[in-house]
Amino acid sequence: MKQTFSCGHTGKGKYCHACAAAEKQKAEQRLALEQKRAAKQSHADDPIDLSIVRHLAAVQREARELLGKVSNGAHPLSLDGKYLRSTAGKVLSVPVGRSYRLLFDAPSLTPLRLVSHEQYNAIAANRVAARL
Repeated sequence: MKQTFSCGHTGKGKYCHACAAAEKQKAEQRLALEQKRAAKQSHADDPIDLSIVRHLAAVQREARELLGKVSNGAHPLSLDGKYLRSTAGKVLSVPVGRSYRLLFDAPSLTPLRLVSHEQYNAIAANRVAARL
């Protein structure tokens, strides 16, 4: 038996399914907006600019994990890092995914920047000054 709900819709059941679906959709949109705001906030907290991989969420996540591990005391060499010969051991390189590298200042272990493998190859071959 159909009934009229307080919202004005009619239907069978204990509640208005149309209004419930609309509320569920609004809640999902609010959650998505909050997640987007949280992601923007995490970008602001990064010690280096990760905008080069803005379109690659997995690479951003891995870079943030590596930065967190180094800031918590892990040495970049224990994270598959290596010294760059072209910088006379002043810069450490840690792979991030297949195509990116995090560069660290060797003496202080401060992160310098995230580079693509093309940029890394130019720096490693000493064709481009590291300008870090």
